[in-house]
This record gives sequence, C-alpha cells and structure tokens, in this order.
Amino acid sequence: MQSVVGTGSVLAGFRVESLIGQGAMGAVYLAEDTATGRPVALKLLTPELSEDERFRQRFLREAEIAGSLDHPHIVPILSFGEEEHRLFLAMAYVEGSDLRDLLRRDGPLDPTRTLNLIAQVAAALDTAHAAGLVHRDVKPANILVTTAADAEHAYVCDFGLARHVSSVSSLTGDRGFVGTLDYVPPEQIAGRSIDRRADVYSLGCVLYECLTGERPFERESELALVYAHLNDAPPRVTNLSPELPETLDDVVAAALAKEPDERYESCGDLVAAARAALAGKPFGRRSRSRTRAIVAIVAIAAAAAVGIAGYVSIRDETSAAGAPAITQTSIAGVELGRLKAFYQQRFGGYKELVLTEWDPPIPGLSFGQPQLAVYFRANAERADIITTWNRRHRTTAGIGPCSTIQELKRAYGGAVHPSPHGMSPDKKTVHAYVVGSNLIFVTQDQRTISAVGLYRGSLPNTRRSDRQGWANFVTAVETPCKI
Repeated sequence: MQSVVGTGSVLAGFRVESLIGQGAMGAVYLAEDTATGRPVALKLLTPELSEDERFRQRFLREAEIAGSLDHPHIVPILSFGEEEHRLFLAMAYVEGSDLRDLLRRDGPLDPTRTLNLIAQVAAALDTAHAAGLVHRDVKPANILVTTAADAEHAYVCDFGLARHVSSVSSLTGDRGFVGTLDYVPPEQIAGRSIDRRADVYSLGCVLYECLTGERPFERESELALVYAHLNDAPPRVTNLSPELPETLDDVVAAALAKEPDERYESCGDLVAAARAALAGKPFGRRSRSRTRAIVAIVAIAAAAAVGIAGYVSIRDETSAAGAPAITQTSIAGVELGRLKAFYQQRFGGYKELVLTEWDPPIPGLSFGQPQLAVYFRANAERADIITTWNRRHRTTAGIGPCSTIQELKRAYGGAVHPSPHGMSPDKKTVHAYVVGSNLIFVTQDQRTISAVGLYRGSLPNTRRSDRQGWANFVTAVETPCKI
C-alpha cells in the first residue's frame, strides 16, 4: 500500500477526503464514514510501525482500552485495526486547532486561560490512568482546542501511540525516536518502566510552555535535549514571566522532577497545586486535618544574608504534637532528599521558621540552594536537622560536599572545632566539625560530605553516649564524595 492515500480512496470503510497533517508516526486524513456519512479523523500509521510486531500488539491492545474511554475531553476512538498491512485509527473529527498552533499564534497564555485548558487535559488523563492507560506522548500537538459559546474546550487525542524508548542510543539509531523529545520524561528516555507520572511530567512541560511561550528545555540537538531531561534542573517560570508568583516555580519543579516519586501523584494534583499557587495558598494531597507530620526544607531568598529558613508543615495547632516515624532513609514513610514542593504536597500546608546558625552571625553560612534533605526528631514547632543532599550545594563561603577540612578552616577560621558527637569511640578519628554552635560539617576521609544545620542541637534518634551515632546517621544516607 502506498505511504500516502489518495483522495477518494476507501480504507476500512472510510473514504479519504483530504490530508490534514503528516508526521513521523504517519498521516492524518479527513475522511467520511461510508456507513454513517459523518466526518472522522483517520490516522494511518507508517509501514515501519505497522511492521513492528511489538508496537503492533501494544497498539491494538491499548487502542481497545482507549476506545472504551468515555470522557468529554477525550477524542472518541470510533474504529481501529489493520487494513492492507497498515495500522489505522479512526477518531471523531474535532474542528479547531491544536494547542501547538494556538501557542504559535497567541504566544504565552494568561494563567486563567492556561489552567482552564490544562485542567481539562488533566481530567482526561486521570480518567485514562484509572483505566490503566498511559498516554506517553502528552504534548500541545495532541491537545485539540475548540471554541463554543465563548468557552474553550480541550480534547486529548492519540492515546497510547507514543513508542517506548529502549535506550538513549535509539535516538540516533536507524529507527530513531517516534514523537517529540521536548516533553518526554527521563524514565522513558532511560527505557525504564513508566506509569501515570510520566504523563504528569509531560503535562508539566505543557503547563510551562503555556505560561512562558517556550518549551522547558530548548537545546540545539537531540542529544543535548536528552541530557537536559536527564540532568538539568527545571527552569523557573518567573525567569520568563516575572509577573507570575514564584510559587509556580515550585509547582513546575515538582511536576518535572527527575524521579517519578517526587512528582505529583496525578495530573489533577498538578492542576490543584497550580491553582493554589496562583491563589497564594499552600497545596497538599492530604487534607490538613489528616496531616500528622513535620517537614523542614531549607529555602533561602537571594536577599537573605545569613540564616537558614525552613518550611515546616503542621496540622491544626490545637492537636497534640507527635513525632513521625523516622528511619535512616525516610520520614513518616517518605523518602528523604526530595524537593521542597514534594514535601509540601505530601504533608500539606507549611509555615516558615528561621533557624539561627550562630550568634553573632558568621558571614557566609547561609545556603543559596532550595534543594536540601531533611532529618528530624521534632515537635510541632521545630525540626532538628537540616542537611545538604545534592552534591552541588555549598554555603555562600564556598564550602560544601567534597571540600577539605583545610578549606573549611580557611573559610571559618577559629570558629571551626571538632564536634564531640562526631568522634570515634577512641577519639582518634573526627567524623564532624562544628562551625560556631549550630552548623556542622560531616566528614569522611578528611573531606566534607555534608553540611548540617542543627536546631536546638538534639541528636537524631541516638543515645547521647553514642558520640558517633548522629554522624553515622547522616553518613549512612549520603553518598561518598566523587572528586
């Protein structure tokens, strides 16, 4: 069968009228159902995809699931199958443009318009996820937009058509990557298993593009784009749209987290978080009345000269305080080392506390990065330990993971002294140094592996007689330095 179907040709009961568009996966035609006379969008996949047995089986299986979906913002699938050795999919014809063309025409959308469209897409995706179907290719070109009665309506199409990526090498191989890389989650690039949170990532990319007019990772080559998805931090919405609240930066950061566990649990949660950010309200997947945990995340504003600020989520102030379960790798069952937005989402609202480092303050002790891990044994008003997690984090004096003890002393002079809780039992090995009274640097083989701020100085779930206990606790969850 020819790659391009001529006008008037009949395929699987549909008469082709005109070509709507063509891409890497195949061509889409405006066609007429010969039985009913109604217009349809007929997608005809390429011979290469149709001959790929693995893709063929998954396409037929997932097209059947997608065909059973009944949602006002999902383009209905009317028919699918294989005709003359070509896979096809017949969908209801939706008059209008796709979101890609809308963004090209109008540029960045205002927040209200953005959330109206994104919320409709999220509802459609969550419905598909509940049926066990992951879209895999959420992007503006797969979101159709129509206007009726002065209201915009979004429709999601092409469920299940995006092909798995087996490895990064496939991006430059003969078969290439079917679809666009601009919205693909890291786990799909790496060939790992994917679930609904892959669509959360992609929808986060679309949200960013709607608000800024640009894709989150603009790169000159496919390999550079792959690297960005795998390694680069999500861009800040406010860099391009400074009129928007900075809380939207946290929402996008959570949606575009590299690890699925750090993202929102559903597309609906992403939308709810974005709405809350625009309204200046905190958002949590659990209601505040049910939240029973405390989390602290270091977040320093650029104007802050000294001090560690923590975000602590709490429930009703009249409730009795209770310390959550804590292990070496988790708090209340939540793994350590997450972004601020993740803890906010997981545990609900938050209030800000200022954790002092030293009185009088020592210049250069504040952190300029927002991504710090949390360890604590706490009541409703304090968190005991804040520690760096990301290997790149340093104090404003330039001290951080992999700094030498000599560098530590050069930076802080006589304020540096061994911690009594960081010595080996025979007192021959120092595992930690204190700067002042509240900032502690955990060391390993004479190199700093973590900068730890202690609030009120209590030990993390250890006996005071176990002087090495807290140092072991921190060391156990930190990866060794790699110079």
